[in-house]
Amino acid sequence: MSLANLANYSSHLKNCVRLNISTTSVPFNKFNLKISYHLYKEGFLSSLKKGSLNGPDKVPVEVTSDNIATRRLWLGLKYRNNNAIIKHFEMISKPSRKVNLSDVEIKALSSGINVRFIEGLQPGEIILVKVGDEIMEIQEAAKKGVHGMVLCRIR
Repeated sequence: MSLANLANYSSHLKNCVRLNISTTSVPFNKFNLKISYHLYKEGFLSSLKKGSLNGPDKVPVEVTSDNIATRRLWLGLKYRNNNAIIKHFEMISKPSRKVNLSDVEIKALSSGINVRFIEGLQPGEIILVKVGDEIMEIQEAAKKGVHGMVLCRIR
């Protein structure tokens, strides 16, 4: 997992939303898949499909080391009344500044309390946290009582 990959992912989505693009693709890798899955699960994306450079797969294709370079994740972006559902995609941890929070700080942040320089969680937004190799929403991390690196905020 690289924070530079997350910064690229964030910039790409912000640019697509700015141009009102309905479908876009990002490189297929575990990290992008995990982030995209959380965005889909929380209602920020309308669809999430595996595909190639030409578009989403009509018939499922297994990803192998031979074809990984051509595999893409196709994301359906959501809009309501021509306004994007994703208004902000903000990096909290950056390559130059990694923000690790304790379990107590994660619980406070998920309860809406400001922690360090990070605003508390508000309704209609999610904060993603990296715990070990897993990526989870901050509410889930707070319930499990774990500590980790705060990655980004999406509203």
